[in-house]
Amino acid sequence: MAQILVINSSNTCSGKTLLASHLAVMLSRDYKVAVADSLKSESPLATFIAKRYNLNLTKNYNLPVPQYHSLHKDTLNDISSCYDIIILDSPDSEYFKYADIFLTPLRDSEGLNSLSLKNSLYASLIWEAKKQRAALGKNAFRWVVCPNDNYSSEQLRLLEQNSRFLGFSISPALGHREEYNNGLKQGLTVLDKDQPELKTLFDLPDLYARRNLKKIAEFVWQNK
Repeated sequence: MAQILVINSSNTCSGKTLLASHLAVMLSRDYKVAVADSLKSESPLATFIAKRYNLNLTKNYNLPVPQYHSLHKDTLNDISSCYDIIILDSPDSEYFKYADIFLTPLRDSEGLNSLSLKNSLYASLIWEAKKQRAALGKNAFRWVVCPNDNYSSEQLRLLEQNSRFLGFSISPALGHREEYNNGLKQGLTVLDKDQPELKTLFDLPDLYARRNLKKIAEFVWQNK
């Protein structure tokens, strides 16, 4: 049975698709990986995957490419039977209970506030998903929060304090880097520097960006 990673946040532009894309590429080196979303309009995730396929075909690259699925066309059960890992990018809350790992990127004050109160709506949705998962006879998922903003030490202290009663762990920060988004527009990630034919496309900032991503991936996927 596939391991399911759900990436979701209470606010927009928090880095959900960025994390889904990069983690999928990293894990595709060793596993059969699928990515899926529930967008009815054009999907940035689908576009990214298509561009990687095209680079392999036209440039003769050997980029690891996860498989894209739309949750409007394929059921999660059908997808699960074909892959080792499935990454769900911003799915509807009905999918939360299927998570083995739940990853929440946080950005700006709106994201922080969603985890600042014991009775916050977002935290309540996570708690409800855990109860639904227990009703299915499955272990509770691991909830990881990934800061994606320049939060102050006081804000991070509050987040750490809240993690104790809300039940999440805090990963290394993602950080704002243009290198992440610049690559995605071309179907590439900073992780692709390992490809010999692509080394000249990357510089020092890309190395730091890749290091951050690997730290997050190791934290999220520990013991898996």
